[in-house]
Amino acid sequence: MMRRRRHAESYWETLVLCFLCFLLFLERFEGATTAPAEVAALNAILGRWGRTASATSSPAWNISGEPCSGAANDSTDINNPNFNPGIKCVCSYDNGTTCHITQLRVYALDVKGEIPDELQNLTYLFNLDLSQNYLTGPVPAFIGNLTKLQYLSFGTNALSGSIPKELGKLTSLISLSLGTNNFTGPIPLELGNLTNLQQLYIDSCGASGEFPSTISGLSSLQILWASGNNFTGKFPDFSRTSLATLRIQGNSFDGPIPSSLSNMTKVTDLRIGDIQNGSSSLTFIRNLPSLSILILRNCRISDIMPSDFS
Repeated sequence: MMRRRRHAESYWETLVLCFLCFLLFLERFEGATTAPAEVAALNAILGRWGRTASATSSPAWNISGEPCSGAANDSTDINNPNFNPGIKCVCSYDNGTTCHITQLRVYALDVKGEIPDELQNLTYLFNLDLSQNYLTGPVPAFIGNLTKLQYLSFGTNALSGSIPKELGKLTSLISLSLGTNNFTGPIPLELGNLTNLQQLYIDSCGASGEFPSTISGLSSLQILWASGNNFTGKFPDFSRTSLATLRIQGNSFDGPIPSSLSNMTKVTDLRIGDIQNGSSSLTFIRNLPSLSILILRNCRISDIMPSDFS
């Protein structure tokens, strides 16, 4: 009997001790503050765009005047429409005393102007979404220094100039969106360094020239939207990718379409169009068991429809 009582007392003492440690843990993280350089950068960025991180503009954010508070440091999804502009933070740095901004979303808020220089001070970002605005000017080369980035979207703006080769430094990128902009010149060969890239959206971005073989050979690539540009030269060979979606219409490629595309056995959505020269057979659609969407528009195909096409 005495042994059971001691065991019970020991159990409850351990439970109380664990609870007290948990409270201390929470207290430590509640006392964490955002790195001052990042607070200054955030306020400057939003200030240039006529936006503030006040409770009136985003009620779930900055409730206490500390940027990494409220929805910035809880389970709220960064894509929550009521949290825009929005940030997310991680507050476990420096033994739980420092918060760093890891996500920034300013989506479809009609912000105008160039990408602010202060953005380069948010070095802990892994997710940056500035899509569907009216941003102008070039993508600054310093973006290549934000090497923690995994998701980067500048899609649907009015950005111009060349696509910076420094993007090739972002080797952790999983998704890159540059579509619907006013860039000029070729896609940098350095994007072939993005060996973890799974999604690339460069549709209607203004790019021209030959499509880099360094990109068409990215083995992790699963989604590629590259329609509506002025790509020239031979149609790329994507047989080494893991593409499930390939949209590459409205360019100026020369045929033939490589028969090796039949090795893209994971592709479900294949849209090819507007081949300028050369005659192609339908060999490339054989052995595509996952294919559910097929569009071949103005592809200069000369062949007999396979009997097993259905």
